[in-house]
Amino acid sequence: MALDLERTAHQLDTMMSGLKDFSSVQTDRLGESLNLLEGFVQEVFLGKLDTSSGLFQWTPPIFPESPSKSIKEPSIPVDYSVVGVDGSHIDVNRHIPVDCFLINTGSAYLRYGAASEAHLSSSPKLFVPPDETVISDPNNPHQLLQIQGTILGAIRAVKEMETLAMHLKNEELANSEPVPVVGLVDGTLLLLDLLRPGIPDFVIDSVLTEGFLGALNDIKKTAEKSEIVVASYISLPGSDEIIDGVRMLACPYTKSDCLYHCGDIKKGTRPCDSASEGLLDRDIMSSLLEEGGRSELFKSNFHVARNYYGDNEITFFYLNTGYEIARVEMPAWASEKRGNIDLVHAVVMEQCRKGGGYPTALMEAHEQAVISTSDRQYFLNLVEEVLERNGIEFTTSQKDRSKRLRWL
Repeated sequence: MALDLERTAHQLDTMMSGLKDFSSVQTDRLGESLNLLEGFVQEVFLGKLDTSSGLFQWTPPIFPESPSKSIKEPSIPVDYSVVGVDGSHIDVNRHIPVDCFLINTGSAYLRYGAASEAHLSSSPKLFVPPDETVISDPNNPHQLLQIQGTILGAIRAVKEMETLAMHLKNEELANSEPVPVVGLVDGTLLLLDLLRPGIPDFVIDSVLTEGFLGALNDIKKTAEKSEIVVASYISLPGSDEIIDGVRMLACPYTKSDCLYHCGDIKKGTRPCDSASEGLLDRDIMSSLLEEGGRSELFKSNFHVARNYYGDNEITFFYLNTGYEIARVEMPAWASEKRGNIDLVHAVVMEQCRKGGGYPTALMEAHEQAVISTSDRQYFLNLVEEVLERNGIEFTTSQKDRSKRLRWL
């Protein structure tokens, strides 16, 4: 046995004693953060956000007028449809002689009401060298980036959104008597990993602007002619954007210049830490939202995203599903109408009830998309078979070979 479980158990016991002390401190911090939100004044907050621009080291969202308000669950239409899309992939395997990868996109169309029906499907797409496994600069064909890791994850998000756009377009064309439709994807609509330093502009243009946002714009055009709304669902969200805003509320200085006032102060002892350190948005919302209730709408305020997203700027609310605090994101054009927000709120709540805590449409889409361990091995066997059938020897690294063998 490689892992010494006895020694690990002792380390876990030590961890728990520290967590108990941490939990007590967090309770006090949560109480202070709730007090700050209860006394929130939007005009004062926006003014401080403006004067502290470029100086405050966190990124608060644009707060609504009543950030601590819980909005009751609205009624749901008798007839409506949900389209869920999810994806999975097989990454590039450097231990085999061909740099290919595969994305499998799963879809679930569920219609409720008088003409209820369901359609499930999956669509695998194999990306092969040389052109499909790299992104090249259109102005310099010799400059290119291999698609793998984070970039591959973003490409998968693009395929999911393109698939959703296609299904929503087909739904709009197929129904002579249209019903409200909610399109759902799993995970965030904010592809911030693509906007981190070091990612070339031509990659951002190809994947984010032309790919992901292009698909969102296609959905927007479809939504102009039909009652169609798009949203994303994030289970157990790890976001702390609202907490960033709480930090600003807790800051005692007129101008929140973090480096000037607190640059030499230890983390955990800064003035804003007393209401925020170690907290997540869901910690606050679990105390504010009644079961079935949602928060007011917040708008993400990442400056790197504003330059690209335009009308697709991301707004979000938190939702107490009765099972967890979830985060629901919508592009700004979709959340402009209160009716669209209410539709998403009602449909997501009903989907979570039907799915035992997670939206049924996304659950079914995931089942269509998932690539099991046996599927991955079978794919590898297929690659080997095709190569050898065409006279190409299937070679693997000695490291990969050693993992398949047990010597002792």
